[in-house]
Amino acid sequence: MLNPENANLTGTDGANAVGAANAPNALNALTGLAARFVNYTAKHIFLTGKAGTGKTTFLRQLMELTHKKAVIAAPTGIAAINANGVTIHSLFQLPFGAYLPKQPAADGGHYNQQYNTPKSIVRHLNMTAAKRKVLTDMELLIIDEVSMLRADLLDAIDMVLRYVRRNNSASFGGVQVLFIGDLHQLPPVVKPNEWTMLAQFYNSAYFFDAHALQQHPPVYIELEKIYRQADDVFINLLNNLRNNQVNQQDVALLQKYYQADFKPSLNDKYITLTTHNNKADALNKQSLEELKAPSYLYMAKVEDEFSEYAYPAEQILELKVGAQVMFIKNDSSGEQRFFNGKIATVTALKPDQIEVQTEGNNLKVIVEKYKWENIRYTTDKVSGEIKEELMGTFTQYPLKLAWAITVHKSQGLTFDKAIIDIGSAFAPGQVYVALSRLRSLEGLVLTSQISGSGIRQDQNVSFFSKNKQTPALLESQISQESENFLRSYLLQCFDLTALDNYVYEHVHSYTKDINKSAKQKHVKWAAQLLKDLSGVKANASKFLLQIQRLYQDKSESGLQALLERTTAAENYFNPLLSGFSKRIFERMELVKQDKQVVAYLTELLEMEALFYEQVKKICKASALLSATISGKEFTKKDVNALLSQAERAAQMEKVFAMPGKLDFTEKKTKSKTSGSKTVKAKKEKEPRADTKELSLTLLKEGKTIEEIAEERKMVIGTIEGHLAHYVAKQEISAKDIIGSRKLDRILEAINKLKTIQMNPIREHLGREYSYGEIKIGIAAHLAERE
Repeated sequence: MLNPENANLTGTDGANAVGAANAPNALNALTGLAARFVNYTAKHIFLTGKAGTGKTTFLRQLMELTHKKAVIAAPTGIAAINANGVTIHSLFQLPFGAYLPKQPAADGGHYNQQYNTPKSIVRHLNMTAAKRKVLTDMELLIIDEVSMLRADLLDAIDMVLRYVRRNNSASFGGVQVLFIGDLHQLPPVVKPNEWTMLAQFYNSAYFFDAHALQQHPPVYIELEKIYRQADDVFINLLNNLRNNQVNQQDVALLQKYYQADFKPSLNDKYITLTTHNNKADALNKQSLEELKAPSYLYMAKVEDEFSEYAYPAEQILELKVGAQVMFIKNDSSGEQRFFNGKIATVTALKPDQIEVQTEGNNLKVIVEKYKWENIRYTTDKVSGEIKEELMGTFTQYPLKLAWAITVHKSQGLTFDKAIIDIGSAFAPGQVYVALSRLRSLEGLVLTSQISGSGIRQDQNVSFFSKNKQTPALLESQISQESENFLRSYLLQCFDLTALDNYVYEHVHSYTKDINKSAKQKHVKWAAQLLKDLSGVKANASKFLLQIQRLYQDKSESGLQALLERTTAAENYFNPLLSGFSKRIFERMELVKQDKQVVAYLTELLEMEALFYEQVKKICKASALLSATISGKEFTKKDVNALLSQAERAAQMEKVFAMPGKLDFTEKKTKSKTSGSKTVKAKKEKEPRADTKELSLTLLKEGKTIEEIAEERKMVIGTIEGHLAHYVAKQEISAKDIIGSRKLDRILEAINKLKTIQMNPIREHLGREYSYGEIKIGIAAHLAERE
């Protein structure tokens, strides 16, 4: 009765077209169930499933629909970019390295090793007010690619959220966490010396062994409908690999596809899956060299802030006609001409155009560039909702050479034909990951015998997977949990204690001599505000008792009575709370006429935001209760429609119209909204100088790269990247920057290796050469070719 069916959250894996094309339109019961756990309970959730079951699509649709203030994070930069989120370390400002929940034992083998503790993290936590607000407003934290999330990192997240949200009694400070990923894929990375310390506290490095989850384990939901494979024999093999139940028949079946010396022709359209980057790079380089056509180079366009470590595609893409390539994004046109992982052949190249023919048909596609976005989360000053702010972009053709790829980078992709060379699989489960990329066994070739370690799944994962519940048990659980959530949510929304405490603390901050502080002029106004709020809070406390009494009756008439009283309470409390907001705005108009009151104005602005948020909560409580009783879905769109933003936007505009008073970034850069993202607009009067040009100017003034980096508060590699841009344009000489000896060595390496990929060049030259220097050398090589 209290569980609206979420019929919009069906799904297939967004990483492949088979799922998108063949998925049923009817509700996938488990994805619907998962969505209801997210939207109508406070339980943590672990959403997993075999490759190709729809986890990616579920995440994308959930963010479009959920009424909760949600943030997406991932363990790595590339995973974060692909999930349209941010990295865990940047969101929570966590240092890299092991996290120990408390000081290790004296004999714990931690000497001469770096580690973090709660005290050390809090001591160095230098979080901006904007970032703190995102963490305090957040209701739902989504962690994607959770197989790579370490238990100690999850405990560090828990610690920071409890600290910032001032809620030490609830796991993650009261934030609901949705974990998404497949634990049978990439495991967390722990160095042996780190595990020496961590083993004192954790049973394993996997996220589920974090202390934060021991008292609050996540609901385990596994998506089981596979859209990638249709062959029952193949699906059974994959299931046995996944569940550590490989038998003699499975081994014999795999043996049929073993061809040690298999060498496909360039036209066979096989992709080789291997375990190490250098092997994949070597195979791609060798295959490209075998093509006699000329090379074309395509440079990515990087704008504003976008870390090199999170580049989702090659910065310099080298192609030839005849090259085998792979799309690394789905077709954004909606025509489904290609998908992430689709193999194609380059049929024509121009300096500004790439044409390919996709595998399996005669369709030729003119490839368009794709723009990846680097975002950060902030809070909208008007609506109070968490929004995405665009920080930088990376634009490149969504292609990569595809004669070979590592198993690691193949996650989420689908292939018709694959040569699997993983006899040296170094992590449990890599055989499963590799095989699950294929649509059928017909396209499989094994060129190496599969070792036992590659087949074996981690025993900790196998043990944890036994927590999976049946759909029937989950249905029973969600019925009770959704009732608990709604009751708790109603009580939370009408509880004015936190608001009253904030205003109380604000009033008691007026302690300075009235002759020395402009703020003191308003102490009587603040005291009256607190007195009036305390009266409203007393009535709200009485209504909390009514909610608890009315909620005892779970019948239809009982719930209807609860809704009527809640609506009446909304009509009573919200005009009063909105009146407080109006009084604060009026006071700000008076305050801004004085001098040196920026800090006080900021306090008032923060206090008004709390009143506004309380009004929103009460509106949402009534709307959520009404939707639940009537069996309707409550979505983000419904939240946005609760309150008219026009009047508040006008008030905020007046607040910010104070030259020299407040220095808020949103006001100065006038954000423009595009969809759910806020894109920072350029200043109208003084366009921001090109950051690369500033580095070039300082170089021409005679400063060294080190001096430029220090002056601009940037790392040396970033400055080297700026200057490489002008080397490629032949505006400056690479020799003047890195010297003739290093330049000559880099150019020799490029010619010898016949590649402009930085990793193999650096492996050849050694660590004496930085990536920035190699980038400058590559730029000089490109300038010579021009």
